[in-house]
Amino acid sequence: MKMQVLKIGRPAHSAYTELSEMYFKRLRTVWKIDEHILKAHASQERAGQDIFSKLGWSSSGQRLDPQHLVIALDERGKELTSPQLATWIQEKIDNSFVKQMTFVIGGPYGLTEEVRHQADLCLSLSKGVFPSDLAWVMLWEQLYRASTIIRRTPYHHV
Repeated sequence: MKMQVLKIGRPAHSAYTELSEMYFKRLRTVWKIDEHILKAHASQERAGQDIFSKLGWSSSGQRLDPQHLVIALDERGKELTSPQLATWIQEKIDNSFVKQMTFVIGGPYGLTEEVRHQADLCLSLSKGVFPSDLAWVMLWEQLYRASTIIRRTPYHHV
């Protein structure tokens, strides 16, 4: 299965990039993973259109590839513990129907209602609201943590 992270807007500080790259490099050895950073727009609607285009959705939000799961990060989404996220990912990996999984992080204005509605899962990293750059790093860390839980390698300590 292929995984990717789709983020709106370039990071404001190099520290975010350094941290995300550290986890990205670790994950590359475990999963086929990729990242795309889309241009930030002043209009949330324009950013939503870019997301639709990148995900291969029609302009109405219709899915063109049912084997492609989309996970939208949003503070109103479902909260999962690290082990729950690892289990959810493992179930999707084991499901031969699923070929690709994309995690989507909005920019300063978040994600449009259409993107959240069309996603297979809305995932919340916390009840708190974080800048998108911090959420980006937190997602990479949680994906790496999930990979270590799945592989039973020392990193996650309960």
